[in-house]
This record gives sequence, C-alpha cells and structure tokens, in this order.
Amino acid sequence: MDKKIIPPGDTPLWQLTVDQFMSLLNANRQNDPGEANDSQAHKRYVHGVSGIKSLFNCSYPTAHKLKETIIKPAVHQQGRVILVDADLAIKLFEESKSVKSIKAL
Repeated sequence: MDKKIIPPGDTPLWQLTVDQFMSLLNANRQNDPGEANDSQAHKRYVHGVSGIKSLFNCSYPTAHKLKETIIKPAVHQQGRVILVDADLAIKLFEESKSVKSIKAL
C-alpha cells in the first residue's frame, strides 16, 4: 500500500509515510555530488593551543611555537577561537624532518 510520489513537488511533506520520506533522503544522499569522501567526513579537530599541547604531548610554549610555524597550514584561527585539523597537523609535523629541535624555530 506504498503509494508512489509521482511529482515530488506536489506532495506535502506531512503527507509522506516514513518509508517514502526515508527513500527520498536516501535518494538525495546517493545523488549528492557535493558529498565528501570518508576521510573528509571523519576529520579530527582539536581546539586551541591546549589541544595542540595534548596532541603532541608537549608544553604550552612549545605548542604555541608549533602553531605559529610547522603546523600553521592546519591551524584556522578567527579571533580567539583556534581550530586545528589534527590529522594534517601530524602529517606536517612528520614531514618537517629538517627541524632538529623546536628551539631552532
């Protein structure tokens, strides 16, 4: 007894059954060209210098130096709000083999 939605624009949303509504949602997800891949959808973020500190297990001054130098492309700051892409920060840190010590920064 599942009636089809012939022209989707003519059926009010409140008249849909749960199955019809779920099929519309699933169809929209499958046809969405802007949907990101799994790695994009599961990004991990840390907040602030204290998040960098816990990510790299270092002191606050060292985390601040990392924020300003090595992992700068992974840091997004707007005013006092700091958001760091943790996976990108770790990748950038691993790629910076030329830096022997954080004091050299």
